[in-house]
Amino acid sequence: MTHITRRTTKAGSLSTALVQSYRDEQGRPRQRLLANLHGETDLLRALAKLAALREALRKERAEPSEALEKFDEIVCARPIEELDGIVRARDRTMDWLKKIDNELAAIQKDGVVIKRHCDATPEKIQAAIKTFKKELHDAEYLVKWRAFLARQKLDEAKATLRRLSH
Repeated sequence: MTHITRRTTKAGSLSTALVQSYRDEQGRPRQRLLANLHGETDLLRALAKLAALREALRKERAEPSEALEKFDEIVCARPIEELDGIVRARDRTMDWLKKIDNELAAIQKDGVVIKRHCDATPEKIQAAIKTFKKELHDAEYLVKWRAFLARQKLDEAKATLRRLSH
């Protein structure tokens, strides 16, 4: 039998997972982790979140790949003194790409399992993806707006301090 488990992490965030209950050889109840739901409380929303994350990671993954293809041209055109920094930058980029590839693999693995257990139609899944993307966009906009307001208040406070201290 599969079900969703929820717990609060030490950091205070919600951790959710799709688990399967079973009994081991001695008859003791056990649980097997099937997929990470990435904090979402239902399968459809988790599937939508994974699809949106996968799309964003694929876009992010494509950007540095073009620069790495031209790496040999860049290295040959530079003086030997600059090569150490260039190679270190390439190594950091390669590590970053490897991290993205690992995240994409985990998303793919979880997505396959979640899709197998989710009874939503493809239309419902697409609608959920669209809704998730809109909520994510709105949240990003809200964060940027609040950061702008905070910077504005900080600038006003600094101006007041300058006026008072002169």
